[in-house]
Amino acid sequence: MSAELKNSRLREETSETASVSAAVGRYNRVGILDTLRGTAIIFVMIYHLLYDLIFFAGKDIPFFFSEGMDMIHNFFLTVLFLVSGICAGFSGHVLKRGAELFLMGEILTLATAAFFPDELIVFGVLSCFGMSMLIYGIISPVMKKLPQLAVFAVFAALSTIFFNFHRDGSLFFIIDSIKLDLPRNIYHLYPIGITSAGFRSADYFPLIPYGFIFLAGTGLSGSFAGKELPEFLYKINLPIVNFCGKYSLWLYIIHQPLFLAITYFM
Repeated sequence: MSAELKNSRLREETSETASVSAAVGRYNRVGILDTLRGTAIIFVMIYHLLYDLIFFAGKDIPFFFSEGMDMIHNFFLTVLFLVSGICAGFSGHVLKRGAELFLMGEILTLATAAFFPDELIVFGVLSCFGMSMLIYGIISPVMKKLPQLAVFAVFAALSTIFFNFHRDGSLFFIIDSIKLDLPRNIYHLYPIGITSAGFRSADYFPLIPYGFIFLAGTGLSGSFAGKELPEFLYKINLPIVNFCGKYSLWLYIIHQPLFLAITYFM
């Protein structure tokens, strides 16, 4: 095979891969991703509704405080951040998108401080998503040169090790956990999961571990964009669930004020 023919085929393969990636990035409609994200956002909305019914309407829902509910909650949060990371790898405007989400998160902080001080949100899910996207946008030129499965494996391992870091300062190493003696008198480390004694937030998602989960997802983006997965995964469509996945951001923004209004009149 001549060098010219080899170069021609290489250009065709590169063009085809770029075309697939661009199409996925532009329309962001990979069936399984919409289904997973839709399922996760539906659970988040149900979780918040139960929370509002308990704390604002005085309903008794014991299961909400159970270990099983906590496990389910953590599972769907992991799915939400992982899928968001995968989708970030498709985006051609990840820095712009990250800045917008981070700004939304900070506006939400100001709004809750002004109107719902008892439910103050500091570095909530929108702030975490936004900051994770900004970080990924900055380091993605380097990350994309690394083996993508290695990127996934490293950040998945970090996510596991640091999963409870923001709760009790512990690191998980399968056979044992190590608890760190974290400083409690530093007031500006909450974005990474180190909080001061007086810190409180009704919706707290620090970069450690949730940013690690997000970045683990970016390591899977190439497999989706390159059509490396079974074809049926791209065609999955559960209408209501996929609709929720497609518009998950807007559902997240509007559902809590709606639920608060409902519980207010109960």
